[in-house]
Amino acid sequence: MAYTRYRAIVKVMCPVCQSNADAKRKIDTDCRNCRFLRYNNVNRLKKFTRFLHTDFPNWSYFNVYEYVKGEKGRYLGSFQKGKNEPTSDTF
Repeated sequence: MAYTRYRAIVKVMCPVCQSNADAKRKIDTDCRNCRFLRYNNVNRLKKFTRFLHTDFPNWSYFNVYEYVKGEKGRYLGSFQKGKNEPTSDTF
């Protein structure tokens, strides 16, 4: 079965922002220590979420775009850690 290819942009919080989030305090949205990671060939959203939980436990959210080589692609949706994680592999 062929899967649709997606592009994902993930926000990984720094330890300071993660401790603020755990304490239910405000998070600096322009923090220079937080990272944005880009993955161009995401096929299965549930498997990708499991990968984020193991390799980047401080991830906050990821946006999903349609994969079009050389272009940004159409925005498809966003998933947040612990709130609305993917329930299937595709949209």
